[in-house]
Amino acid sequence: MSDAVCEIASAINNTCHTETHPELYKAVMDLVEYDLAERLAVLDYLTGHKGKGLNFVKMNEEVRKPSFKRILEKNPDLV
Repeated sequence: MSDAVCEIASAINNTCHTETHPELYKAVMDLVEYDLAERLAVLDYLTGHKGKGLNFVKMNEEVRKPSFKRILEKNPDLV
């Protein structure tokens, strides 16, 4: 029985949907005032948090920059 439970858990874990908005990469990488390592870390974070990534793309540049900074501050382990 424990093997069946492990197989079910594995199947659930492997169904993680990480497709992102087509503009997410550009929205993050265009923030050239930030270090490349920071941009890549935030890109990974937003890819893993689809809703946050979608909202990030929708932001105008004036809001996107402080949001980027906030993500880094709230997640110091990213970089």
